[in-house]
Amino acid sequence: MSLLSLRNVHARLSGREVVHAVSLDVAPGELVALVGPNGAGKTTVLKAGIGLHPISRGESRLLGEAIHSVDVVQRALTLGYLPQERRLAWGMAAVEVAALGAPFAPPSVAVERGRSALDLFGVGDLAETTVFALSGGERARVLLARLFATEAALLVADEPVAGLDPDAQLLCLERFQAHARSGGAVLMTLHDLGLAARFADRVAVLDRGQLVADGPPTEALSPKVLKSVFGLKARWTEAAGQSLLIAERA
Repeated sequence: MSLLSLRNVHARLSGREVVHAVSLDVAPGELVALVGPNGAGKTTVLKAGIGLHPISRGESRLLGEAIHSVDVVQRALTLGYLPQERRLAWGMAAVEVAALGAPFAPPSVAVERGRSALDLFGVGDLAETTVFALSGGERARVLLARLFATEAALLVADEPVAGLDPDAQLLCLERFQAHARSGGAVLMTLHDLGLAARFADRVAVLDRGQLVADGPPTEALSPKVLKSVFGLKARWTEAAGQSLLIAERA
């Protein structure tokens, strides 16, 4: 069974339909990357899928149940969400922010989960530092730690590597990939097509609110799709036993 299943989803934004008949499944063991040009509707698809944006037609199901019929606590325990906005309103210690990912655990357990998640993203040494004293990239890692502290089966992340340096981007995506390999599931938006090609099990391509491709990276990011959706001239090549996407402006 898919953890998350969108069926013929339509959604509106500011009175205009921006998502048209999107159907998408995310199953245990999968890392699914949702890609598309700016304004394609990626964030709206994520939010509609997890019940944070109204669906005008169609439905979204979590563990086979309509998303809004799932108990709020059960929903929080099943899925974790990292929004694109990286706002932090309080000058809390990094470990306290990370521990917020486990609101239903006893405080001591939540803190330990927060510490473990900070270590996972290489910022364990900053656990007692106020987040206002951290760099933008360090704050981003703390928020990633908060997401992983949920220990949710399904992780949904909107541009999780935005603002990170290259090494941190790779670390972040390795952590998401490991989560999927351990039996969890991941749905994320990415702008970097090379990273999507490298780490995703499936790539879903959104163009002007419609899903135009969904499959393994080499199929979904075909030269034809990349030219029509992104205006790119692209090819796939093999290096060190791995398929690499090479793209340039057409």
